[in-house]
Amino acid sequence: MKINTDLVKGKKYSSAVKPNTLKHSQEYRVLATLRYLYPSKFDTMITGEAPDFQDSASSTGIEVTAAVKEDDMKVSRAFSELNQGKPKDIEKRKNIIKSSGYFSVPLKDEKVAISTSGTADGEKRFFQESIRRKTKKIQQYRSNFKRMGLAILLPEIPTSYAENHLSEWITELLDESANLFDFVYVISHRFCLYYDTQAKITEKRSLTQDESLLLATIGRMTAEGELTMTDTEWQ
Repeated sequence: MKINTDLVKGKKYSSAVKPNTLKHSQEYRVLATLRYLYPSKFDTMITGEAPDFQDSASSTGIEVTAAVKEDDMKVSRAFSELNQGKPKDIEKRKNIIKSSGYFSVPLKDEKVAISTSGTADGEKRFFQESIRRKTKKIQQYRSNFKRMGLAILLPEIPTSYAENHLSEWITELLDESANLFDFVYVISHRFCLYYDTQAKITEKRSLTQDESLLLATIGRMTAEGELTMTDTEWQ
């Protein structure tokens, strides 16, 4: 991945991600992050349908989900619009975010991230529920893929407590169902956590603010057709 090309660094948006593009934008962001951090492991992984990512060479599939409450899509859109930097909209968007139990965290170049003001129990509940939703689909993929993984995108910045207990929360689900994914990636603005559910091995890699923002930009540009996976940025 070449994430700091002039094309990506110079990209500026004047509007928020459209609802019908948001899912694909998030998926491409996740794939870009995995390719960037683990180039040899994901260089042949491509996007698909059922599951979201597919690698026929290694017979590996990955489902992608975002760990958010179902009724918090308005927060996600307000967050996206807030990052467009429209002066007349800033306070309005911040109020939407705040009234839904979140607060904005300043990043570089007037960009922001969102974080929850809720409890650790709430973070745990929504995180585990995002896994349970996808677990129901595992068996339908097993006939085509030897290994099935899950990639979870955290649109908001997790609390320190949540960040330190993510692998523990995944482990707890092992006792609930035998139909668990072989591995799980958790991607946030500042890190990528890998958890092998069979060996119970955890690996964590850090992301800088610049890296996270550039990877998100590549994800959106690809979803909106400004980049393809054959372009330099994906190589």
